[in-house]
Amino acid sequence: MNKTTLGMALVSLGLIVIAFFQGGFALVGQGFLAGGKTLLAVFPLIIIAFIVAGSFSTLISKEMVSRWLGEEAGWKGPFLGTLMGAMVPGGPFFFYPLMATLIVSGANIGTMISFVAAKTLWYVGRIPIEIAFVGVKITVVRVLLTFAIPIVAGAAVNFLLPGYAEKIRLEVEQLQQKGKKGPERRVQTD
Repeated sequence: MNKTTLGMALVSLGLIVIAFFQGGFALVGQGFLAGGKTLLAVFPLIIIAFIVAGSFSTLISKEMVSRWLGEEAGWKGPFLGTLMGAMVPGGPFFFYPLMATLIVSGANIGTMISFVAAKTLWYVGRIPIEIAFVGVKITVVRVLLTFAIPIVAGAAVNFLLPGYAEKIRLEVEQLQQKGKKGPERRVQTD
């Protein structure tokens, strides 16, 4: 069990204990029911997202990813990552598997930071909704104030943590390998 899974399990256990003391087994059951409904609602999206990420990894060559989004892209990497993040549709169940696939395929970590920051700040599919709810003026101010953040964030990561990319790439590969193998089985020896 990796640290992330262990951490989430401990948070879940803590919430179950709190729910039990606030409302007994009935409240704990309501929490499990709500979680199950959410799982059923997002399950098809999760499956599709992993199929897209897997297909993407087989269709796009490592050389292409490296050239456009990797170390050799230079300053263009964070810029292209920002454009990708602003344009790629879907939520975290789609863009995080895509991000992991790109990292393993050779994308620079700074470029992927730009990708996620732009997805959060600039996603163009959200702009019409934002305008409808808060108006053009606030939307324009937000876009102008956040305009440089994804590019600067990615460039800063590339500049400040140049040797960190390979360590992250190895960690992502290990996470993907664990996912392919399934749960680890330990053999007890006496």
